[in-house]
Amino acid sequence: MTSVMKGKSIVTSLLAAVALSTFSANADGPGAPLTYRHFKVEETDDRVLSMTPLPASPAPRWARDVSQESFDWTAQSGDKPFFARPIPFVLAPVDEGEPFGKHNHQPSITWLPNGDLLAIWYSTGREQGTELTVLASRLRPEADAWDASSEFFKAPNRNMHGSSIFHHGEATIYHFNGMAPYGGQGWAKLALLMRVSQDNGVTWTPPQAVDARLIGRHQVISGTLLTNDGALIQNCDAVPGGNGGTALHISRDGGRTWTDPGEGKPKPEFTQGATGEGTIAGIHAKVIELKDGRLLAFGRGDSINGHMPMSLSADLGKTWTYKASPFPPIGGGQRLVWRRLEEGALLLVSFTSGNRAKPDSVNMTFTDQKGEELTGHGMFAAVSFDEGETWPLRKLLTPGAGDWNGGAWTQEFTATPTRAEHAGYLAATQTPDNVIHLISSRLHYRFNLPWLLEGVSYGDAKPAKEAQR
Repeated sequence: MTSVMKGKSIVTSLLAAVALSTFSANADGPGAPLTYRHFKVEETDDRVLSMTPLPASPAPRWARDVSQESFDWTAQSGDKPFFARPIPFVLAPVDEGEPFGKHNHQPSITWLPNGDLLAIWYSTGREQGTELTVLASRLRPEADAWDASSEFFKAPNRNMHGSSIFHHGEATIYHFNGMAPYGGQGWAKLALLMRVSQDNGVTWTPPQAVDARLIGRHQVISGTLLTNDGALIQNCDAVPGGNGGTALHISRDGGRTWTDPGEGKPKPEFTQGATGEGTIAGIHAKVIELKDGRLLAFGRGDSINGHMPMSLSADLGKTWTYKASPFPPIGGGQRLVWRRLEEGALLLVSFTSGNRAKPDSVNMTFTDQKGEELTGHGMFAAVSFDEGETWPLRKLLTPGAGDWNGGAWTQEFTATPTRAEHAGYLAATQTPDNVIHLISSRLHYRFNLPWLLEGVSYGDAKPAKEAQR
């Protein structure tokens, strides 16, 4: 084990201990983890005063028959190229009384130590409505279909806008969520909530207010990050609109206390070479840590010179420098993925066109599995082996044929070798067997880095095995 990974292992153990002590983990006490999914809220003067969890009875489907045995990922690991046709993870409930709206959107996903995948997303009739709730589903090992959905997190008559679920690689699972005022419409004002699980997502601590104020800068976006020195970072939209940037909420003590470096700071000018305080260019931004400790982010909107914006910080988000990326901007009904792979490389998944009504209005050149170039549009992957300096690998993420339903704002699309899904709110996790699990608003894609590399010449870039941290 490298010193970096050993240090991170120690950090995550400390995070778990702090989290549980913060939430009062006495098995007989009022703060004990239970299968909480509903809770009552008391608020006054735009501030949450208390949250009283209500134990779920009977247990929802996502909490039933969950193994607590550690899963042997080595049995299915390998270096052979792998790509599987997508399957839906958003499935209607089968249990009586479970809610399910016509609009299912903004997902998050993580792997669990028992081999399960756990996905959460919001379900509603309209995005601004107080009926908006958070649902969950599991994909269990060896299963070929996700479980039917069931409700995961809800306070009555409140919009529960924005979710992130995060597993740092050991036992603790984090869940972050926004919550609007009682009867409030939309997501302009939200409290920021957090809870944890240590039993593969069956039981959860009562929700803790990261920030109890019902204010802006709290719309949770999937993409929680744990830095190598132990900072826990949650990205949230800084504004309710399509431009205006992303805030970071940062904890250095395992979730006990939090800061937002951009709160109260003037709105930056998102232009080439400009700097700003505490806010990333673009909403729905994702952030990763570079090997030298700097943070690098990509976002939606706030385009710079007609390109997707990049933001770079050398002081853990206090200040940012903005510049144009090499990628096209994205727009409504779209959200990118940006993460470090276990092999060390950096992965960006995005879309060629920001206009989901005209997906073929912007095309890009890609390399297929045979090493031949093609011009295509829709969802693509780009990989960097040198910390984002160059991008020698760009591949269209298409099932290649068939009619598909992408759900939410994507709806129906036809896949071809040159046409991929044209929209969707993306989220991803990578399991210990190095399979990348990418979800859009409804579909679950599975592939690995050797598949992305197949047919691609990446010149002097380091091969995956040599690029490990």
